[in-house]
Amino acid sequence: MTERPRRDASTIVGMQTKGAYVVAGLFVAAAGVAMLGPEGGRVAELVIVALLAFGTVLLLAVPGDPMPRTWAFVVAALPSAQVAVLLTVTDTSATQSQEVTTTVGSGAALCAFLCVRGRVLPGWAGEIAAFVVYWNASPHFAGAASTFVTCAGLMLTATFFARVVRPAAASIYALHEERTRQVTEKAAADAARDERGSQLRRLDSLVRPVLVQIAESAQLDDAGAREALLVEATLRDSIRARALNVPEIVAAARSARERGVTVQLLDDGGLGPDSGRAADFHRAVVEQLDAAPSGSITVRVHPPGREILATIVAARGDYTERFEFSAHRTGLS
Repeated sequence: MTERPRRDASTIVGMQTKGAYVVAGLFVAAAGVAMLGPEGGRVAELVIVALLAFGTVLLLAVPGDPMPRTWAFVVAALPSAQVAVLLTVTDTSATQSQEVTTTVGSGAALCAFLCVRGRVLPGWAGEIAAFVVYWNASPHFAGAASTFVTCAGLMLTATFFARVVRPAAASIYALHEERTRQVTEKAAADAARDERGSQLRRLDSLVRPVLVQIAESAQLDDAGAREALLVEATLRDSIRARALNVPEIVAAARSARERGVTVQLLDDGGLGPDSGRAADFHRAVVEQLDAAPSGSITVRVHPPGREILATIVAARGDYTERFEFSAHRTGLS
């Protein structure tokens, strides 16, 4: 019966907190002491307390706003069931006995909090049904009415709460959700702006020297052409292999290309920042790039969900090595 916290008026009055369960437990315990007394109770009185405890748990634990109709009618039926059980052992003329006032009062409490949970009609129906059951066994209407009249104020207060506070609570939570959405959108926009600025600064540091040389001499010499190719490869890596776009791999890949090694970095998305293996794999890639004197190295991050997280293929002449990086084991194999 549990789900994420309800966003309704019951939240405002604390019905979803641990403290609410403590208070409810004390309420049921007090009712039990009043019903059973120091000498112990009869079976009927135990049943009345058990029905109260059952209804209290339902009011606190059943999810949904308003409370689901089926459970609401179950709770609404409990006060009349309590009264029916009480009438099997209590004289209806004793309208102010401790057993009667405790039973009627606890049933009214269930109906009142049913209103708080958004079920006003079932709440009133449950209280009226309890009165009818008691009145049917009572010799006088006045006696039955006097027993239940004290509950009217509690029911009216709960009804006022349901009609006034619940809509206000809905507005409060709607405003809260709108505020949360705005904060989330602003955070995403700020993050995008920061990332764009970072990429522009990086692009400026990489490309500006080459562009300045072209602008000044109208052509590139061999060194400038090699530098342009290295810059192009670095930019290509940043697009095709974002998971490998870290300073240590960028530097190692550039150094390997300067030695004449052909480097290809590919990323299919399996190495996210939260994978727990990114740092280990980055170190392994740097080691392989630094150790390559010539030939080619292809580094590929596999798609998510595969047993093999990534592979490194190093080719040197007629000799090719393939290293696999498992999603669960440490190191290359």
